[in-house]
Amino acid sequence: MSDQPEGPIQALDTGIEILEKLGNLNGAGVSTLAAEVDRPKSTVHRHLKTLENRGYVQNDGTEYFVGLKALRLGANALNRHLVYPVTKSVVNNLVEETGESAAVAVEEAGQAVYLYYNRTDQAVKTDARLGIRLYLHCTGTGKAILAYLPEERIDQIIDQHGLPKRTPQTITDRDELDTELKRIRQRGVAFDDEERLEGMRGVATPIVNQETGTLLGALTVAGPTHRVHGDWFREDIPELLQRATKMIEVNITYQ
Repeated sequence: MSDQPEGPIQALDTGIEILEKLGNLNGAGVSTLAAEVDRPKSTVHRHLKTLENRGYVQNDGTEYFVGLKALRLGANALNRHLVYPVTKSVVNNLVEETGESAAVAVEEAGQAVYLYYNRTDQAVKTDARLGIRLYLHCTGTGKAILAYLPEERIDQIIDQHGLPKRTPQTITDRDELDTELKRIRQRGVAFDDEERLEGMRGVATPIVNQETGTLLGALTVAGPTHRVHGDWFREDIPELLQRATKMIEVNITYQ
């Protein structure tokens, strides 16, 4: 029996890449997909037909779309996280109270993943969406999560992802990041001051099971710098988030 680690299954990897790209494009024809994934049209067509036969892709005659069967997989993933069912209404309330965007996120594979996201019509459109994966060191959500992870896990994440620079404000020095995480633990609030996207600020609070001390995720509000500034940024939004987080933690701890 060989001790060599098994490599990825190329056909499966290609099929998943096609499915993910189809979702990102919100529907596409074979030629467009083939160009996006840099594969022959015949290869892409075979994968699409296989996925269609399994119900994960639908075809309207001209384009392919992700099928509703994919919802089952997404629902299974969401339901693994205790924060999901009790935070949707809280996120929606934060959107109404602030007039900006709000989300709940968890850590997976060293990144922050949005389980639920909502925004007002007046909120600035960014790449934020359900399922987006973000570096932890350059977002309020990510830093709120990092601050409450064990030190060895923080080391693993930084070894895996590094501290890439996204804007001139991004923290890329480990000592500076450690100082920032210490401040977050002291106050229970994390700030993103144009550290991922220029012109955008965010505030986040960690969600912790008060009975076990287990980190469950983070709650965040984000908006443009011309609206999110001064006391609204440093005091008012943090206070709203901390109240909302307390309610979530009580619901989770004693449900």
